[in-house]
Amino acid sequence: MSGRATSTPGGKPPLYKIVMLGDSGVGKTSLVARLTNPDRPLNHDISATMGIEFDTQMLDTPQGKVKAQIWDTAGQERFARVLLPTYFRKAKGVILVYDITNAKSFESLSERWMAQLNDHSNADELAKLLVGNKSDLEASREVTKEKAISFCQEYGMEFLETSAKSGDNVLPAFEKLIGIVHDRALNAQSKNKASGSGGIKGVGGNNNNNQNNKQGDNTQGSGSSGSNRDGTVKLDDGNASGEGGDGGCMGAGC
Repeated sequence: MSGRATSTPGGKPPLYKIVMLGDSGVGKTSLVARLTNPDRPLNHDISATMGIEFDTQMLDTPQGKVKAQIWDTAGQERFARVLLPTYFRKAKGVILVYDITNAKSFESLSERWMAQLNDHSNADELAKLLVGNKSDLEASREVTKEKAISFCQEYGMEFLETSAKSGDNVLPAFEKLIGIVHDRALNAQSKNKASGSGGIKGVGGNNNNNQNNKQGDNTQGSGSSGSNRDGTVKLDDGNASGEGGDGGCMGAGC
């Protein structure tokens, strides 16, 4: 994990919004925590995410360094129904996470999360990566790699198994997805040059000169949601329902 990218002085790398999907307890928050603080001991008492949180991380790709704005959301149905329309806005990639020791969390991907992805986003345009977390618990495995590979073939995505506990494959997983996202953006940029429009669009659809302006401090909520300066957006539990709709935009560049 020591090979983590750092920002280039004076450089303004493109910024891409990445979202995390999966049932509560599969380790989405732990994966982000391991990525952003690889040398810090993992907190095994991390509470379930109750709204939306995001972190921004510099990552390496074959074409250079980029910024990934990684959005982690609650896996509970009552929160997800309200948050997902806003959660997917401007997203360029998605990581679907399941727990290899929990067959139900894998089944939820096709029964629930792919449906949500198709309902609230243009799934065909999103770069997708399947992540089987908790690979350190091989003795308790309930989901075979063969099942995961078959799922990927059906939905057109790549696959890695990770361990948020040990850090195994955590950085490669995020770098694999962001590499696909960045490569697509570069290809689109090349196609646009002929028409006179250029620039790599990230979270906010802006070019490289203004993507990094006002990230965490400009987080805004809508309806019953509130925001904190640390990049956390939480819902008032009493108001969580399926009627939140697609309210105001939360997070940088939305």
